[in-house]
Amino acid sequence: ENRIVTWSPKLKALLWLLGIALAFQPLQWLKAATLVLVAAATVYLTKVSLKRYISWFYAIIPFVLLSIIGIVVTISGNRGSIIWPIKIGNVYLGMARVMIPQASRMALQCMTAIVCTYWFALTTPFIQILQVLKATHLPRVMIEVTMLMYRFIFIFIDAFEQIHRAQKLRFGYDTFGLMIHSSGILTKMLFEQVIVNYEMMTKALD
Repeated sequence: ENRIVTWSPKLKALLWLLGIALAFQPLQWLKAATLVLVAAATVYLTKVSLKRYISWFYAIIPFVLLSIIGIVVTISGNRGSIIWPIKIGNVYLGMARVMIPQASRMALQCMTAIVCTYWFALTTPFIQILQVLKATHLPRVMIEVTMLMYRFIFIFIDAFEQIHRAQKLRFGYDTFGLMIHSSGILTKMLFEQVIVNYEMMTKALD
């Protein structure tokens, strides 16, 4: 239902590659400009609210933050090179001053690339993505596996929603203790249900 659904998928793929190239080029201001412009274009073209668009980043931001923490947090014997030092024996634990610029560059680069990928994924129907994959002459098996992975995402979501709805109807999330218990059951049942659905799909394909 997006505004450019009729555009050539090859053109959209080329624009996506251009966005990725801009995300990995060295100019920081150009990365930031690309991020803002592509995010604004995505919200306009896909006709979604800004709040909903931002919510799609909730699952990704923790991974970006973990990457940043892995870069900036260090142990050093020199207190002056550490921000907010915590003394542990003869060394200090904290954020390395010299690594903060690199971490900020990496975070901006990651978010720009993610925003560009969201633009492509949200404006290009999956059938058009398959057309692009075929046009690039990728192996047929790889294209078929990609199609099955895409289908399996919705099998997973459907199983999750059914189990979660049943637990809520039984007041499984009323207290913190019940929430932890229900989450454990949800994980176990979800894994079992996905395996069953996978086996059924495999038999149907066979």
